[in-house]
Amino acid sequence: MSVDWKWNGARWWRFEFHTHTPASNDYGKGPDQAVLKKRTHREWLLDYMRAGMDCVAVTDHNSGERIDELKNALAKLNAEAPQGYHPLHLFPGVEISVNGGIHVLAVLGTEKGTRDIDLLLGAVGFQGAPGKSDDVTQRSFVEVVNAIKDAGGIAIPAHVDEANGLFTLEGTTLQQALRCEEITAVEMIDPACEKPQIYSSSSCQWTEVLGSDAHHPSGNSGQQYPGSRFTWVKMGAPSIEGLRLALMDGPLSILRSDAATDDPNAYPNMLIESVHVENARYMGRPAPLEIQMNPWLNAVIGGRGTGKSTLVEFQRIAFRRRGELPEGLMSDFEKYEQVYTNRDEGGLLTNEAAIRVIYRKDGVSYRIQWSPDGSLESIQERSGEDWIRADGDIRQRFPVRMYSQKQIFHLARDPLALVSIINDAPDVDFAGWKRRFDAKENQYLALRAKIREIQAGLSEESRLKGELEDVKRKLAIFEQSGHADILKTLQKRRRQANAITAWESGLKGMGQRLRETAEVITPDSLDETSFDSSEAEDAQVLALIQEMASKAESISADLVALAERADAVEADWMQRKQVSAWQEATNAAIHTYEELQERLKAKGVTDLSEYGTLVQRRQTIEQQIKELADRRIQIEQLEIQANSCLDEIRSLRGEITELRRNFLDSVLDGNPYVRISVVAFGARELVEAQFRAIIRREGGGFEKDIGTPGGGGLLGPLNGNGSMKDSLDALKRTIRE
Repeated sequence: MSVDWKWNGARWWRFEFHTHTPASNDYGKGPDQAVLKKRTHREWLLDYMRAGMDCVAVTDHNSGERIDELKNALAKLNAEAPQGYHPLHLFPGVEISVNGGIHVLAVLGTEKGTRDIDLLLGAVGFQGAPGKSDDVTQRSFVEVVNAIKDAGGIAIPAHVDEANGLFTLEGTTLQQALRCEEITAVEMIDPACEKPQIYSSSSCQWTEVLGSDAHHPSGNSGQQYPGSRFTWVKMGAPSIEGLRLALMDGPLSILRSDAATDDPNAYPNMLIESVHVENARYMGRPAPLEIQMNPWLNAVIGGRGTGKSTLVEFQRIAFRRRGELPEGLMSDFEKYEQVYTNRDEGGLLTNEAAIRVIYRKDGVSYRIQWSPDGSLESIQERSGEDWIRADGDIRQRFPVRMYSQKQIFHLARDPLALVSIINDAPDVDFAGWKRRFDAKENQYLALRAKIREIQAGLSEESRLKGELEDVKRKLAIFEQSGHADILKTLQKRRRQANAITAWESGLKGMGQRLRETAEVITPDSLDETSFDSSEAEDAQVLALIQEMASKAESISADLVALAERADAVEADWMQRKQVSAWQEATNAAIHTYEELQERLKAKGVTDLSEYGTLVQRRQTIEQQIKELADRRIQIEQLEIQANSCLDEIRSLRGEITELRRNFLDSVLDGNPYVRISVVAFGARELVEAQFRAIIRREGGGFEKDIGTPGGGGLLGPLNGNGSMKDSLDALKRTIRE
């Protein structure tokens, strides 16, 4: 039994029903027999240990000589545990040659020994040589079987489909054997071998086991040796009573090695090892309650009030699964997670309560914990003999389903409850599928929102085209009236006039500026009070000053004369400009422009400067219309993406249906009692509610317009007949129209 977890309850054990030791005369038959007959008890036991056997029946020909010695050798091996050691349980036994030549295996309890086999051989009247198969008992087949039963053993006819097998008998002799009620199992070498008609027509339902009948410690393909053939036996612990019950159970507890494709002890990747409750109100006091689980069926049996429901609900608390309860059961559940403070309260916990569940996942043990005060770490992982903190969400990391009797009653009223249970199966992985579906749905909705956003801008297209026509019409008026040339000429003359005006500003006032300069440059009169003209020095400088003043006055007079000449130049310029050809051309340009204004005004154009603005506006509108055309192309591309995304959503929707079907097919394969079919889009009772949620009319209204699947209204065509895709497409078209 190669498992790393010694769970409570039954498991499968590799059982070797038919073996031989050197005590059998034909052991090691062949050229090496003399050497093989000398194999020690220790070597013989290690042969079966290395083959992985858990239980071995020692069944020498008409002898139990080696049993006690083998048991002593096994005790030493158990103490030493040498290389190749594997725990082994010895079942004393013997292959009895019955009167008539038929061989019968007798298997006794593990506590029996050589003496018990000797007594059995005496009881069946065997007086031949021990170890030889040719000598037979004095007692008949039925008498031998009864003697084995009286010895507390199990009788198993050996290799019934081969030489010295029960099925070689015929007629009354075989009929008598078939009526023997003490036989529950036979050793059948070839399960495909055709059984005698008398057996097939009888009421016998003997369990078929397989043994190696090994006479050699090793062999090649086609030969028999330890581990070449054996039988898986399901029992709690190796014992004669456990074996007897397993043989009575038949296929439920017996599996031949030639029919086993996998190790039947292989347990699921996720299971509960044990449940521990400490200091609850009525449980786990004064000592903690520990319940060891089995990887298969576990049953808690007890009368009313013994804590069966409490144990289930405490696990629900530990696994954080209270949210799975229907609303109607929440009030009943509250007492299981409530701390009581006085005798009258219904709470089933104390402040010191602790709930722990050991959960095995992928070969690793985790401890899931809960306490009322939240002081315990939620998840711990086993590390050797210790527990270390582990992270994660309990509901996500440790999937489990639990149902109380009341909860099952509530589920039975909800036709879709089974779907949610199927969705939680790891093979379905609805959570993973839902993430992919939601991501794709969000992508689709984002694409549709983008399309709507772009389409909203397209509503301006008609207005822009109308405005463009108006702009073009006004521009045509400008262009047909020669406006461009007239305006161009006018603008040219105006630029020239502006330049002349700027130049004139320097010419005008030139005479005045000269007069002002003449006044400024004339020096003021000299203050002579500080001079004495009688003195030669003073008289000399005064004469010099007088001379310079005269010259300055002469210059000032010259400037005044220049000012008069400047005035004459300005007047001449103004007169001659007015009669110049340029002035006439400028006046003509202005006149032509004014005439154009009058004509355009009559046609609705009031501002001749609007031409440039109109040209610019035309360019702007044309660019906007081009951008709208680009948007239409973008919408087409987005529509392609959205349709592709919608196809993927439909494919995903079909995928979850297929996953559910595959899961049910695998679970119900070979089950003649339960049939479940997955009907795609079969939950028609939900259609109206989901449709109302989409259009935000959950409160009712428009009953006739909305209708129901298979009835009238918009939802009528969604009756499950025909293509759901076509029906949905038709519904969308109807809504859009």
